[in-house]
Amino acid sequence: MEPLGHKNDQSLSVELPRQTISIGGGKGGVGKSLVAISLAYWLGRLKKRVILMDGDFGGANLHTMLGNRMPEVTLEDFLLRRVENLEEVLQETFMPNVSLLAGGMDIPSLANPNFSRKTRILRAIDKLDTDFLLVDLGAGTNLTALDFFLASPRKIVVLRPQPTSVQNAYGFIKAALYRKISRILWPTPLRGLLDGSGDHPDESIPRSVEEIFEEVSSEIPESLPAITQAVESFHVDIILNMVRDPREKRIAEVIHEVCRQHLQIGSTTLGSIPFDMSCERWATRMNQGTFAQNAQDGALKSAYQIAYNLITQPEARDAAA
Repeated sequence: MEPLGHKNDQSLSVELPRQTISIGGGKGGVGKSLVAISLAYWLGRLKKRVILMDGDFGGANLHTMLGNRMPEVTLEDFLLRRVENLEEVLQETFMPNVSLLAGGMDIPSLANPNFSRKTRILRAIDKLDTDFLLVDLGAGTNLTALDFFLASPRKIVVLRPQPTSVQNAYGFIKAALYRKISRILWPTPLRGLLDGSGDHPDESIPRSVEEIFEEVSSEIPESLPAITQAVESFHVDIILNMVRDPREKRIAEVIHEVCRQHLQIGSTTLGSIPFDMSCERWATRMNQGTFAQNAQDGALKSAYQIAYNLITQPEARDAAA
C-alpha cells in the first residue's frame, strides 16, 4: 500500500477551484452516487452550470446511471492523452445545465492514477468554466479518493443511519485528515508516523489527533503550528441518506461528536434524505422520465433543500490541502 505521505505529496497539494465539491463515503451502499446526481439535478434546475464528475477511475458508473451505457469519450481518454482538454470529455445529460465527465473502466492501472496523471487532471479541472463541479468519489479510502477529497474546498460525506455506516464514515474522514497531516510530516523525523511505515510500527500509530499533537510537541515542536492549522482548517459536511424514521436523524450527532472528540475537527449536517423506494426502482431501471417524475416528492424533493444550502451557505467551505 502506498504510504499516506510520500515524496511527491508537496507537489500534489493542488487546490481545486472554490466551486468544487467532493462527495465521499466510507464504503459502497450508502447511495453516494444517487445523492450526487440528485444535487446536480437541483443545482441545474436552480440555473447553475454544473459538471458532474465520476471520480471512481476503476469502477465508473455515473454514465450508466444517467442512461449512457457506452460514452464515446471518458476521463480515461484524457489520462491517456487521446484528448488534450477536459472540455472534450464533457457530455450533455438529460438534466438541465448539467454536463458529465464520465470515468473509464477498461484499464485497471488507471484505477489509482500515478502522481503525474493525478496532478494533470487536478490542474485541468481548475480550467473548467462552471458554477459547480461535483466529484462523485470512489468508495473507500484509496489514495485517489482521499487526494480529491482533500483538494476540494467543500467536502461532503454521505452515510446511512446505521452504526457500521457511521464507523465507515469516520474511518474515511480520519484517513483523509491523517493523509493531510502526513504531507507535513514527510520531510521530518516523524515521516511514516501515521501509516506505520519506516521506523514506526503499526501499533504506534496515534489513535487521535491529541496523540499526534503530543508526539509532534515532543519530537518536532517546530512543525506543531502547521499541523494545528491543518486540523483547524479541515471541515466536513454530512448528508444522512436513506432515513426511514425521523429519530434516525440523531445519528448525525454521533459523527459530529466523534469527529470533535478524536479528530478535533468541525463538521456540519448539510441535510438528510429519506429512504425512497422510487429511487431504488429508478436506480434499477435507469429511466430518465421516472427520475424527473419524482422531483416533487420523497428523496429527490429533500435533495432540493440540500442543493439550495450549497448555494446559500458557502461559509462551510474550508481551506483545501
